[in-house]
Amino acid sequence: MTEVNRTDTTGGPTPGSPMTLAAWARGHAPHLSEVSNSNPAATLGHHNLVAITGDIEAARVVALDFERTSANDADTTMVVLGHAVSREDKGQADPEGVTSHAARKTFLGGIPGAVVCALVLGVGVWLVTESGPATFAAAVGGAIFGFSVTAVWSFVIGTGQSPAYQQGFIDPEAADVIVVAITVDDAALVDQARQAVSADDRVRLFVLNERGQPID
Repeated sequence: MTEVNRTDTTGGPTPGSPMTLAAWARGHAPHLSEVSNSNPAATLGHHNLVAITGDIEAARVVALDFERTSANDADTTMVVLGHAVSREDKGQADPEGVTSHAARKTFLGGIPGAVVCALVLGVGVWLVTESGPATFAAAVGGAIFGFSVTAVWSFVIGTGQSPAYQQGFIDPEAADVIVVAITVDDAALVDQARQAVSADDRVRLFVLNERGQPID
């Protein structure tokens, strides 16, 4: 891991002060520019769990894991390092993938509800009426109702509300290194966050103190 420059005047710590997360990130990848930062003022706490990845979707998953660990959304920060990408050259209406992400979450979340409600209502109507057309109509209605309810519910509970998660919707081609951190003063929260992080070989984890130094 690249050693962080302790004399960095753009965000590095002065003697006795904690390091900013942005300064730690730039020290890790000094050749890259800061593309986005959900909390530019974020500083490392007494206990910090930092995840580094080159995959923006993996970073969003980590941000969601961290968000669920701490009740305070401000504890989670995402810093994206990379390079600028011209929208005009890409010719895409949604390079950040916001629309496709929402559509995928909604569709996949609605399928189980559609199946369950169709079966429950269809079987119930058949037992009462023994009518094929009535059973079919009930199954279709149940599928529509179940899909709409569970699709919305799945999207709400499966999508992060923190600024860090929302910051993860950028053009993937612009993101070379993504740093996601939970910065707290409670070591127990760091342990919980480490256990919550979904297993992914694209993500590297670091436990740091307020000076940006690794904690064994």
